[in-house]
Order: sequence, then structure tokens, then C-alpha cells
Amino acid sequence: MKKLLFVWGLLLPLGLLAQRLYEPNFGMVLSGNFSTVHANHENYVGRGMGSIAAFFQNPITPYHSNRYLNRLDYTVEAGLSWLGFRDANSDKRFQANYIDLSLYLNYVPDQMSDDLRLFLGFRPSYLNFTQSSILSFGEYRDIISDTQNINQIGRMDYCGVIGVSVNMGDVANLELRYVHSFTNNTNRLYFNGRPSAVEVGLRLSAIRLRDKLIKEEKSLVGDLNKRAQGTLLVMLEEPDERLIKQLVEENKVRDADFVRNLQYQTNKNIIQAFRSEFDFCKVEFFMNTNAHKVGKGDFEGVFIDDNLLTKPLVDFDTSNYFIGSFIEDVSDYTHKPDYGLYLYDKNFVQLPKPYNTSANTMGLFIGGDPLNYIRRVKTSGYFPDDFKKVLKKVNGKLQLGRIAVN
Repeated sequence: MKKLLFVWGLLLPLGLLAQRLYEPNFGMVLSGNFSTVHANHENYVGRGMGSIAAFFQNPITPYHSNRYLNRLDYTVEAGLSWLGFRDANSDKRFQANYIDLSLYLNYVPDQMSDDLRLFLGFRPSYLNFTQSSILSFGEYRDIISDTQNINQIGRMDYCGVIGVSVNMGDVANLELRYVHSFTNNTNRLYFNGRPSAVEVGLRLSAIRLRDKLIKEEKSLVGDLNKRAQGTLLVMLEEPDERLIKQLVEENKVRDADFVRNLQYQTNKNIIQAFRSEFDFCKVEFFMNTNAHKVGKGDFEGVFIDDNLLTKPLVDFDTSNYFIGSFIEDVSDYTHKPDYGLYLYDKNFVQLPKPYNTSANTMGLFIGGDPLNYIRRVKTSGYFPDDFKKVLKKVNGKLQLGRIAVN
């Protein structure tokens, strides 16, 4: 009966974690451990195993309220641990699994932050599995009944814990713990009790992760709403004059005219697609031959109208703009070369998600035909609907991103 009550007591904090979301900190702990049984018996070799746990942490009093107690908090941790070691003399391997309830008192030496914690703890454990195996014909085989392993399921062990915790960022803390077993009676003849162990753990805070995600979302929503009030400067391509010159020298005048007309029609298709599908922000167009001027913030005489003709100086907020272009580039999102709509900041550096995603790409092969990649400049181009489909997706993602989820 006492054992059942103990197991129930271990599982109860896990249910409370879901109900007490207002508490300062809770989350999960992932740890690796190494048994120190060799300290007393040289023929025993520790094995690297692990554990997983859920924790709840709370200040004993509000921080900074007094000289001493403001630097103390406590942690309740419930989890499952796997421990083991090997007898080098007999090539026998032992394993035991424990349900743990850890209680820690944490000391925070810095009153200005909780980046460092020193802690002492007590850990009662309930043995829920034990197994012995022996090396036979090159592999370990389980022993059904091992007289050397006298542990029995339901056994209670008690440990003391000492350790240090270091903040590794917004979400995780790295911990080093020594777990000393007060009930370890293992000797050279019998495996009896839980072995002491050294643990290295990563404590992941659900509260900090939530706060980090909310902070990042607010930052992204703010950035999107700011850019929505600005201007997208779309760079169009001039015809490839070197290719046209080469075709003319080869007396391929009709091909040269086709290349020039194809680029002209492509630019017209892009402009029409932006006018019909993109309403995230104001849009202006310029040619790639003026990219150097745009990069320097010189906008005099660079913009063109829907007929590809130069228009007077455009009045727009020069402190709030970004750049886009349908070109072939290596996507920072997909990490591969693709043709599509790429969005950049003022310095022509690709913007992150959601500005550039897989939805921005059109593929290197028009219509799925690899041969078209080779002959695209000379004989082929994308259809107007291809540009519209991409712009509709990109515009939808940007508009949706302006709405905060939380």
C-alpha cells in the first residue's frame, strides 16, 4: 500500500503542472548519467544511460524582497531514470529503471540574475524494472533468473543530490549533478540497491520558451506592419545585351529580336501580376541596370511606369522600403538555387521567413521540363499565370503574418 501511495505521489505533480500555469517556471529535463560503482569495486564499469523528467520551480519568496531568502527557490521534479553498469570480470551487464521524485533547494548567488544556481536535493526512487544480461557468442543475452541481481521491483532507494546549473540562453539551463545513493548495498557478489551516478542535464523551460516565441512573434508582426506602410521596390531585368550582340554578329537577327521581346513581355507580365495580386504594400519598379543607384539610396530617375518608361521622381518614404525581384538565386530558406520572387532588405540581403519561403520559388525547370532550363533565355519564358500564382501565395503569407496569433 505504501508503495502505491508513493507512485501516486510521483505522478501527482505532473498533473499539477498542467493546472498551475501561473507559476514562475516549469518544463522538462533531459539528462545523461554515468554510474560511479567503480569507486568501490574496480571490476564494475559504469554505463552511460539517461533520464527524462518534468519539473516545477518557484521562488520561496519574491526575488529581491530581502537580503537572504530572495536568493532561494525550490524545484519539484518527477521523472524516469535508466541506470546500469557492467561486471568486467564476468562480462555481465546490469540495468535498473527508477521512477524518481526529486526535491531541490536552489541558491542563486547573483541578486541581479538567475544565470547561476547551486542546489542541494533529496531523491527517493521506486524501482520499476531490473534486468541482468551476459555476453554470449558476441552479444548480450538476458538472464531470466540471476542470483547475483537481488533487486526486486518495488524497492525504495534514497539519494542525496548536489549540483550546479548554468543558464545557456533564453530557454535552456545546463546542469551538472552528483547523485549519491544512501541505500546502495552493491558488492562484488550482489547487485543490491541503486548505484550513485554523475548526471549532465539540460533543463528546458516551457515558460521561457513561450515568452521567447511571443517576443519573436511580436517582433515579426511589428516588422511586417511597418513594411506594409512602406514600399516594395521591384527590380526588373534588361535584355541580355551580350547575348543579343552575339546573335546579331551571327546574323541571327530574328533570334535577337525574340530575346529582346521575350524579356520585355516577361517584365510586363511581372508588373501586371503585381498590380492584380499584390496589395501588401505600395510597389514601384526599376531596372537592374540601376541596382547600384538603389543600393546607394539614390532614386533619381530610376523608377519606371507600367509601360517600362522612366517616370519622374517618386515620392515615397526612403526610410521604409525593401527590394524584390523575380530572379535566379540561392535561397537562404531552401538552401538551393531556384528561380522565383526573392525579397531583400536595403542592402540586397535576403529577408528571413515569412518574406522568403518555398512558396516564393517557381523552379528552375519551366513546366517541369529540364530542357527548358538550357534554352529558356533563347526560346522560352514563364507564363503570366506563373507569376500570379507565386505573388498570390507570397501576398497571402505576408498579410496573414501581420495578425498576431497570441
